[in-house]
Amino acid sequence: MQVKRQRSKGYQILSVIILLFTQSAFAQVANERVSWTTSKVVGSPTTPEPYRVELAFPEIRFKLPTSLEEFPSGEQLLVTEIGGKVWAFPNKRDKNVRRLVGDLGNVALFDAEFHPDFAQNQQLFLCYVQKGEKSETRVSRFFLRGEPLAFERNSEQILLTWPSGGHNGGCLEFGPDGLLYISTGDGAGPNPPDGLTTGQNVNDLLGAILRIDIDREYPYTIPLGNPFENPLDKKAGARPEIFAYGLRNPFKFGIDKRTGDVFVADNGWETWELIHRMKAGSNGGWPVMEGRAILRGEVPVGPTPITPPLKDHHHSEANSVIGGPVYDGKKLTDLAGTFVYGDYITGTIWGVRPDKDGSAIHRTLVDTDLRIVAFHQSRSGDIYVVDYDFTGQIYRLLPNNRVDNSAEFPRRLSETGIFRSLVDLVPAAGVEPYDVVVKRWMDGASARRWIAIPGQQGVRLGNDGSVFPNGTVLVKHLELSQGDKTPIRVETQLLHYEAGVWSPYIYQWNDEGKDATLVAPEGAQRNLLTSDGERTWRSSAVNECKLCHNAGSGFVLGFSPSQLAMTKDDDQLHELAKRGVLAGDFASPNVKARLVDPWDETFDLNDRARSYLHGNCAMCHHPGGNAIVSFYLRRELPFDELRTNKGTGIGTFGLRDAKLITPGDPYRSVLMYRMSKLGYSRMPYIGSYVVDGQGISLMDQWIRAMPIDGPPSLPLQPISPAGKALGHLSSGGPSASELQELLATTEGVLALAVTMHQNARVGRDTSLRDKVNEQTNGIPSTDRRGLLETFLPESLRRVRLGPNPLPETILDLAGNGDRGKLIYFSDNARCRACHQNDPKLSLGPSLPEIRKKYPKRAELLTHVLQPSSKIDEKYRARTITTHDGRVFSGLLVEQSDDRVLIQNAERKLIAVATDDIEQILLTRTSLMPEKTLSDLTPQEAADLLEFLLGN
Repeated sequence: MQVKRQRSKGYQILSVIILLFTQSAFAQVANERVSWTTSKVVGSPTTPEPYRVELAFPEIRFKLPTSLEEFPSGEQLLVTEIGGKVWAFPNKRDKNVRRLVGDLGNVALFDAEFHPDFAQNQQLFLCYVQKGEKSETRVSRFFLRGEPLAFERNSEQILLTWPSGGHNGGCLEFGPDGLLYISTGDGAGPNPPDGLTTGQNVNDLLGAILRIDIDREYPYTIPLGNPFENPLDKKAGARPEIFAYGLRNPFKFGIDKRTGDVFVADNGWETWELIHRMKAGSNGGWPVMEGRAILRGEVPVGPTPITPPLKDHHHSEANSVIGGPVYDGKKLTDLAGTFVYGDYITGTIWGVRPDKDGSAIHRTLVDTDLRIVAFHQSRSGDIYVVDYDFTGQIYRLLPNNRVDNSAEFPRRLSETGIFRSLVDLVPAAGVEPYDVVVKRWMDGASARRWIAIPGQQGVRLGNDGSVFPNGTVLVKHLELSQGDKTPIRVETQLLHYEAGVWSPYIYQWNDEGKDATLVAPEGAQRNLLTSDGERTWRSSAVNECKLCHNAGSGFVLGFSPSQLAMTKDDDQLHELAKRGVLAGDFASPNVKARLVDPWDETFDLNDRARSYLHGNCAMCHHPGGNAIVSFYLRRELPFDELRTNKGTGIGTFGLRDAKLITPGDPYRSVLMYRMSKLGYSRMPYIGSYVVDGQGISLMDQWIRAMPIDGPPSLPLQPISPAGKALGHLSSGGPSASELQELLATTEGVLALAVTMHQNARVGRDTSLRDKVNEQTNGIPSTDRRGLLETFLPESLRRVRLGPNPLPETILDLAGNGDRGKLIYFSDNARCRACHQNDPKLSLGPSLPEIRKKYPKRAELLTHVLQPSSKIDEKYRARTITTHDGRVFSGLLVEQSDDRVLIQNAERKLIAVATDDIEQILLTRTSLMPEKTLSDLTPQEAADLLEFLLGN
C-alpha cells in the first residue's frame, strides 16, 4: 500500500505538471499570431530613386535641431537647437559624446555659420529670435575661446536686427566673395498673405536676402555691387543691405560657389512652394505673385521686375521647402552644380540645376519620412540631412544601390497576397481585421480595415508613437452602398512599412468589381453610375496621401490607441493583443485623448463633435502641422487652446464679423463655411470632393450649443444664427423675397445649405432644395455658389477647365463672340492685359495681329494652351544682366549703340545703357502665362476664342 500511495502521489504530481504545461501551451498558442507569409508587397512599383538616406551618427540625437555646420578642422560638427543650445560632437560615426558650446537661453535659434577665417579669428555667427518684451530677430557675432572651444563670456556683437513675427527667415551663408548673406522673412504670420505688405518694399530689411561685409568695420559695411548701395538709392530710402527681395519666408538657401548665384527655397502661401535662382536685384514677386500665380495684384511692384521661380511645387506635393547646398563636392559627381533641397512635411528631397539655355533640370533624389529642417555639405563631399522632430538625428545622402524590383511589384490587388479571395474579400492567413472609433469621412464610402504583419513580431502600440514590424501593411477597402444592390467597390488603400519608410498605394477597382489596379503616383479618377446618379471618384496622388500620413501626424492615423479603444474597457485592444497583433503591454489612450463615435447620441455632444474633428482634421491641424496651420483640432487639447476664437487672415468669404469658430453662431464660423462648400477654399483641400452633410449638421448643432459670443449674423429671425431652430425653412420654406434676401449674403446661403443638409438626413420635403437649385448657377459670387453646388448633380455644376484641359472639350463647342467679348472684358480672362485692339497699347500681338496669324480655332487654342511651344522672335523676351548685378526682362523695343530699350510685363519702358550690360539672353518661355483658361468653363473658353478670332 505504501508503494501504491507513492505511485498515486507521483501520478498526481505528473498530472499537475502536464496540466500546467498544457495551459501554458494553450496560452502561448492563444497569443501567437499566424504569420502573413503570402506578401508580395515588397519594394516599390517605381524604379528606385537615385539616392537613399542613412543615419550618419546613430548614437547622437538632438532636441529640435535647426542647423548643422562643420568646424573648419573637419574633426567636429556643430548643431544648433531651436531652444537656444549650441552643441559640438566628434565627426565620427560610432561616437556618442557631445558637449555644450553655448546656451542663448530664451530664444528661437535658427542657424549658425563659421567665419571663413575661423581658424585665426574664432568667430561664429548666429541668427535667432530674441523673445520677451522686445521680440526681434538678430544676427550676432560670437567668439569661441578656450580648450575645448566654447562661447567667450559677453562676446556677443549684434550686427543686424529686424522685426520678428512668424516669418523670420534666419539663414546665414558666406559666399565665395567672403560676404555674409542673410535671409529675412516678411515679418508676419501665415495669414493674411504678407500682412505688413513689405515684400515689394525695399525700404526695410524684410522679405529679402541681405549681403553685408563684416570684416571692414563694425558692425558691417555695404559691399559694392549690392543693387541699392548707390547714394541715389539711399536717398530714396532703399536699404543698401538688400541683395534680392520679394520673398515670403526663405528659411534656408544655398550659394553656388562658381557663379555666386543664390538658390532660395521660399515657403509659399496656400498653393505653391518656390525655388528661386537670385542675383543682385532679383525680385521673387511676393506678395504680388505666389510663384507664377497673381495673388495681391494691388501691391505696387518693387524697383526691379519680377522673375518667375526656377521651380515651383504645388501644395499637393510639397508644403514647406527647405534649402540646402549647391553641390560642389567630389563624392556625388552627378550632383555637381545641383541645388539640393527638401520638404519639411513630405520628406522628399529634390535636386535642380540650371541648364545652359536657362531652363531647369529637375529630379527627385529620394523620398524619406524625415522632417527635414536643414542640409549641410561637408568638406569631404558628404551631404548631411537634419531631421527636426521625427528623430532629431542626422542622416547622410548616399547613392542608392537598391535592386530594381519594380517590375515584380504587384500591379493588381489580387497579386499582393493580402486576400485569399477577392470575391468576398477573404483575407489571407495572418491578415487580421480591425476597426476604428471615428470613421473618417470618405465621400460617402464605407470602409473595412485589416493589418497584415509578416513574421511573429507584433505592433508595439504607444500614445506617442508605435513600432511596426518591417513589411507591415495596413489595408483600407472603400465601397459605396447602393441600398439593396451590390455595393460599388471603388478603391483599396495600402500603407506599407519597409526599411523605416511608410509608402502609400491605392488600387482602383474595375467596373465589374472583380479586381483592382494600382493607381499611378499622380492619382486617377473614375466615373461611377450610382443609385444617386453619375459621379466622379478621385483617387489621391501619392504626395497627397503623404500630406496627412507624415511624421508630424505619426504616419499611421487609424491604428492608434485612441482609435482602437472601442469602449472604455479597451475591448478591441485586448482582442488584438490576444490575437498577437499587439506585442507586449499595449498602451491605452490618454484620458484626454479618448474618442467616441460621433454618431452615437448617447455620448456628450462636445465629445462627439471634438472626436469628429480629431478624426477628420487633426492630422493637419495639430501643433506640429504644416506652416500655414494656425489653429488646432486635436481631441486632447482643451477648447481654449485650439486657437479658434479669432479671425482668419485667409479670408472671411463674405461672412460678417467672422471667427474660425463663433460660439453660438455657425453662420459666422469660417470652419463651418469651409467644410460646407465645394471648389476653392474647401476643407479638406485634398482627399475629399463631396461635402459631409451629416458632419455639417453635427458641427451646426455643436456650435449652436456653445454660449453666444456676439450678435447674430442674420437679421432674419426665422433662421437666427444665435441658436434658434430652423423650423421656418423646414416646414414650408421661405417666401420668394426671403429666399432672395438669403441668397444675397454668404451667411444666408450657409444657413440654407445647412438646412438642406439636415432635411436630406431626415428625409424631409425637397421643395426648398429644388427652389434653391434653380438659382444656384445664377449666383455670381463663387463664395456663395460653392456652398450650394453640392446639391446639384455633377452634370449640372459649373465645370471649369482646370490646369490641363483637353483641346477637344473646347473645340467641340460652338462659340459665341458676343458672350466672348464680355469674358474678354471681365476679370475671369487675362487676355486684355497684353492684347488690345490698338498695337500701341499691346504688350503682345494686338487682336488684329492675332486674327491674321491664327485664323483657325485649333491653331489659336494650341497657342493659348502652350504659349511657349512656339514664340515669334518679335515676342521673345530678353533678359538683361548688368555688370552691377541688376536684371531686367521684357520685350525688345529698340536697340542702339548707346542703349537697349525693353518693355516689361507691366508695359513699362526700361532703358539700359549698353556700357552697363554684361549679357543679353533670349528667354525660352513666353511672357504669356500658362493655364490662362483654367478658371473658365469649356463654353466660356469657346466663346472667348470666337471673340479673339473676330467672329
